[in-house]
Amino acid sequence: MEFRTLKEPELEKWFYHCASIFGDNQNLEYWLDYFKRHYFNDPLKHLGGIFVAVDDSIIASTVRLFYRRVYFHGKEITVGGIGEVSTKPEYRGMNLASKLLCMAIDTMKEKKLYISILFASLHNFYGKFGYKVLPREFCLVDRDTFQKYYEFETTQTGEVKKINLSDNNVEIIDEIYKLYSANFNGPVVRNREYWLGWVKFEPKKSLGYFIEGRLAAYLFYRKNGKEIIILEYGCSDLSNKEIPLMEFINFIINNEDAEAIKYPKAIGLELTGCTEFEDNSLMVNLITPFKLEGLLVDSTERLISILTREPNKFLFWSTDNF
Repeated sequence: MEFRTLKEPELEKWFYHCASIFGDNQNLEYWLDYFKRHYFNDPLKHLGGIFVAVDDSIIASTVRLFYRRVYFHGKEITVGGIGEVSTKPEYRGMNLASKLLCMAIDTMKEKKLYISILFASLHNFYGKFGYKVLPREFCLVDRDTFQKYYEFETTQTGEVKKINLSDNNVEIIDEIYKLYSANFNGPVVRNREYWLGWVKFEPKKSLGYFIEGRLAAYLFYRKNGKEIIILEYGCSDLSNKEIPLMEFINFIINNEDAEAIKYPKAIGLELTGCTEFEDNSLMVNLITPFKLEGLLVDSTERLISILTREPNKFLFWSTDNF
C-alpha cells in the first residue's frame, strides 16, 4: 500500500472513488457533480492537500485538506478543513484513513495552520486525533407560528426579490458579508474569486432585500422536503438586522410549499414558539497554539471554552460546508 498525495492524472479516478463511497453506489451523477464542484470551484484547491492510499493503482482510501481563513475575534486565522474521508469497503479495518488523517494533520502543523475543523458523526474516531465537538444551536419555526408573530411586527418598507451572484452585484454582496459576518467567529474570509467560484455555484436559492433600489441584505436558502434551511444571511444595517430576515422568511413562506424554517440561532431571530436544538456535527482541533488578546490558546479545550463562552458569536455558514 502506497501512502502519498494525489497525482493530476488520477483526479477522475478520485472523483469516482468519493462519489461511489459517499453515494453508496447510488445517484452517482449527483455525487460526481458534488465532488467535482468542490474541487474545480475551490480557488484554494491543491493536489498536495489530497492524501490517498493506493493499492496497485486502486485508490483504496482518501482524505482531503481544505485551506481556508476565518474571522476570529476580529482577526483572520488560518484553518485546515478535513473532508472527503472515505475508504472502499474491502479495505476497511486496515487503518488507512487514520494514516491519511495523520498525514493531513502533519501537513497542517508544517504549514502552521491554527485550527482544523470537520463535519462528522463518528466522534469517537476523530476524537482519537484530538478533534472535539463544538456544539452549535439552531432554531426551527413552523409556518403558523411565524405568521402569527409576523402579523404583530412593524416592518420596514423594503422589497424582496430573487437575485443572482454575478459580476455586477457580487461586490455589494461582499461588502454586506464583511460588515455582517466579520462580527462573528467562524465565517470564511472570502475574496472575489471565492465568491464567483465556490459560493456562486453552490446549490441554493438567493434573495435580496432592496431599500429604494439598493441591496441592503441578502439570504441564501435551500429546500429539503417540507423544510427550508437558511444557509447564510447578511445585512448592511446591523441595528435593524432582524427586519430583512423577517421579510425574507415571509417571502419564502408565501412562495414555497414549506412547513418549517431552520436557521442558526446566532443570527439573532428569537421567535416565541420556535424549537431550539443543538447540532454536534462540527468538530475542531487546535493545530498551532496562538495568542488571542494576550491569552495563549494552547489546547483544543481552551479553544472550545473561548468559542462557547459566547455561543451566539460562532457561525460557520452552510454555504461553505465541505
